[in-house]
Order: sequence, then C-alpha cells, then structure tokens
Amino acid sequence: MKQILTFFLLLPVLTSGQINPTARPNIILIIGDDLRYDSYDVSGGPNWFNTPAINRIAEEGAYFKNFFSVYAVCVPSRSSIMTGLYPHNNGAYDNFEGYDLDLPTIGTILNSAGYHTAMIGKYDVYENPQPGWDYWMAKKGKTEYENAEWNVNGTDKLIPGHVTQIINDSSNKMVAKLDTPFMICIEHQTPHQPVIPLPQDVGKYADEPMPIPSNFVAFNYLYPSFLYQRPFYTEVDALAEDMQAYFEGIQGIEDNVDQIFKILTLRNLLQNTLIMYTGDNGIIQGEHLLRGKGLPYEPSMRVPMFIRYPEWFTPNTVSKKQIGLNIDIAPTLLEAAGIKAAPYKFPGYSLHQLELGNVKRDMFLFENIKIFHPNDDESFTPSSRTIRTKSYKYNWYQCIEQTEEFFNLDKDPEENFNLIHDPTYAVKIEQYRHLLDSMRIALHDTVSADTFKKPCKLISDPRPYELAYIVQKSGMTLNISPSPFSDNIIVKILTENQSDVEVMLYNLLGQLLVKKVAHKESGYYDTTINGNNLPPGIYLVRVTQNGDMSSQYIFKN
Repeated sequence: MKQILTFFLLLPVLTSGQINPTARPNIILIIGDDLRYDSYDVSGGPNWFNTPAINRIAEEGAYFKNFFSVYAVCVPSRSSIMTGLYPHNNGAYDNFEGYDLDLPTIGTILNSAGYHTAMIGKYDVYENPQPGWDYWMAKKGKTEYENAEWNVNGTDKLIPGHVTQIINDSSNKMVAKLDTPFMICIEHQTPHQPVIPLPQDVGKYADEPMPIPSNFVAFNYLYPSFLYQRPFYTEVDALAEDMQAYFEGIQGIEDNVDQIFKILTLRNLLQNTLIMYTGDNGIIQGEHLLRGKGLPYEPSMRVPMFIRYPEWFTPNTVSKKQIGLNIDIAPTLLEAAGIKAAPYKFPGYSLHQLELGNVKRDMFLFENIKIFHPNDDESFTPSSRTIRTKSYKYNWYQCIEQTEEFFNLDKDPEENFNLIHDPTYAVKIEQYRHLLDSMRIALHDTVSADTFKKPCKLISDPRPYELAYIVQKSGMTLNISPSPFSDNIIVKILTENQSDVEVMLYNLLGQLLVKKVAHKESGYYDTTINGNNLPPGIYLVRVTQNGDMSSQYIFKN
C-alpha cells in the first residue's frame, strides 16, 4: 500500500521541466459538447460522416486514442479543462457548483505570460467575464439554440440567430484579427441534446444507417439498480433520430474548423498554431438502452483528442499506448507556450511528454460527485468512483448496499459482463479496491459533503419482466414462435427491404449464442434456430437489416 501511494504522489513531479521556452505558438482550443470518441473517420466512425477539416487536425497531427474526461458532466469537466485540477480539488463538484475563483486557469496563466486571449461560446461554468480573458463572449442559459442571450464583455445581449452560427462567425473574426501570440477558446454547445443543427445541415444524414450499438439491450444481471431510473431508450427509432441530429449538429463545428484553417493559412500562421479539438465529455447512445452521460461507462468517459502542432507531432501520429485525460490539457498548453507547469502542481501531464514517453500513466481516477441539490433531476444517482487501467475497470457506487462493477476491457470492451462475483477475478478485484483507496488519498479526494449513501444496490437476479422491452423499428415486423419454446425457434420477419436479414440469439448475460442469415421465402424472411440444447430460461432474439433493428424476449420452459 505504501509503495502504491508513494508512486501516485511522485507522479506530478515527473511532469515538470523539459520545457522549450523558445516557441510561442498561437493556441486554438475547440471544445464540443457531449462528443463521442468514435464519431470520426480517423477514430472508427461511420464512413458517411463528412468532417474533413476536423479529421485534418488528427491527420496532420496526433490522435490520442485513449483520452478521457475525469468527470463526464459539463460544468465539472469544463472546470477541469480550465484549472487542470480534478473537480474534487477545484470545487466544481457537480453542475451546480463552479470552480474556485481564486484558482489560476489557462486563461489567467497564458494572459499573464503575454498571450492575447479570447473565450467564445458555452463556458458554462460562469456567464460573467472571468479573469484572464481579454475578450469574453459567453452564452447564457441552458441549451437554447435560437435567439439566445449572451454576455459580451460584461454586457448582456440577446443576439438573434442560431447559436452555432454565432459562435462560428464570432470565433472566425477573432482568429482573423487577434494579435499574436493568441489563445482562443471556442466552446460549442452543439451537439448537446436536444440538438438543433444549422438549417443547411438538417436532414443531411436522413438516409444514412445510424451506428446502432450491438449491445442495444438492457442490462439484466449484476447491474446498479438506479440505471433504469434514468432516461433510457425503449425504441431504436428514437435512438436513430437522436444520432442523426448528433451527427448533423457536429457539421456546424466542421464549418468552424474549416474556416479556421483557411484564415490561419491566409495569415501565414498555420504552422505556428497549436489546434486542439476535444469534448467536455462523451455521451451514451443506446448502449444497454442507456442515454446521457456521467456514468462510468466508456461512451460517457471517452472523448476525442486531436492536436495539430508540427513542432511536436508528425502527420498521422496515433497515440495508442498512453492514457490521456482532460486534466492534461492545461499542462499541455503551458508547455507549448514555454511556461513551466511545476508551480501550479497540476496532477496531469503534458500530452506531448506522454507521447514522447518521458512520463507514463497506467491508470486514472474517474469520479461523479452527487451532493444534494433541490433542483437535481438525478437525485437517485449515487456518487461513484472508478479506477480505469488499460485492461480493467472497477466501478464503486456510494449505495446503502455494496454496489460494484468490474469489467475486463480486453475481453469485453462493450462492458456487457460484470465480473464482480466471478471467483476467477477475486484477487484482482480486491487489488483494485485497494488501488481506488490509494489513489483517492494520493489525489486528496476528501470532499466532506460527499458522504451520503443512496438507496441503491446491485441487481443480482435477472428480472426480465421489469425490463421486457420489445424494441421495434418501423418497417420491420418480427414474429417469433412458439413462446415458450421447447425445441426449435421459428423466426419470421416482414420487411419491404430486399436485402438479407441477420438473426441473433443472446442469453441474459448478453452472450451471443447463435447468428444466422434469414432469406426471403414466400414474402417473409425466415429462419429456424435449434433450441434443443438450450437450458430453460429467457433469451433475446434480435434481427437487423441495413441498420434497422427489432428485438424480442422469448422463453424456454
């Protein structure tokens, strides 16, 4: 234990020094709202999603494949980006609390070092002008996309028009005129739900197959009891609609990035400008029927991180081995500006030093702090802490009853199987419990108000009747017989589409048991699954065709 704790305490010391103070590049930090890590061509996104300018940042620079937010909610995450500190250290414990105003931020540090600074968009933490910004244009309110109120250098204004277009126009003007060296922070509201894309982008991807996750089915065993008290999907149509709006919303950021490249080229500044593209947090889109953020699952925690800076990265650099965090953004920008990070005692590292291998990170702490607020619409969600390494993840929830999850990410990257009761992993699970305790001590995670235990637990027995969703995609009619079955399962699908249909059978643990292709016969697509050797229980039949999906539970006596 002492060795582990000492190791953690020594980590920040390794991040300082080795700074090259000669170059003073311009810095453009672009932050999207609720950006998934896997949306783009360079990160495995759908091939029809057209973002060449955003991709260009990674293609002409670096793509950090394993990059995470340490707290996947707007205000805490953005506070970590600005201060370089964990929310439990900077005071932004949740969406109701901003960071401590006495703390230095990337704005105050760079501005004090001679940078001309501008903040445009959804700062979210505070609406009024904050120290360190020469120009301030912050959107007020929640998620209005039209005719929103703004605070411009201390004056409240209602500016007509679409929020994304206003951010684009204002930031493009600033990139075109601000004296060098400059640091411009562009904080987009899109694609935060409910997304309203720019008018020219509405319907752009209406005919494209949305990337519905393969595990679009509810947890049914060893899952936290509060999960389905949160909003979740019951129909694939609703998910596909949200996904389409999500991708169309990002097109507005693509327009912004495209213009930034053009302006920097015209000003002959492109080669000496660090462009960073990231998100405040990810978003869950249908994995286990869940939606939203904050939860310690990969789609919520992981965000894109693309950096173009020729001084550091050769084209098409892909950082696969290192784990990057949003608390690394501040020390990264300071290193680029030739400012030593050591006086600020950041717990993070420069991403440049991580990629060079001068420092390394094998694990990190993820948190979600829930302190009572009367307006909190997630009052049933408990605080949680997570230890995430390259191969495993341990989730601890602050519930009255012991509520934990343990995932083998190498074998189960979709986090379908909670191994917390698997005796094979008992020793490793105990090790991770101790690692969590050690890391919380090392990172001073001791928020006195974060002690309340919520009435939640781990659902350890399958309860299919409570979660018996029949997920129907319009245009597909699924008929399964008999139910209950004893031997063969007959699956018939009526659809106007002419391509073959994939039929899959899962058990309650989400394990794929059978995968077949149904061919068209007498107007129906049909196939037969041999169920003779299946034990009695509950199963899920799922059929897919060109992105359409239908699922139904069946029973064996």
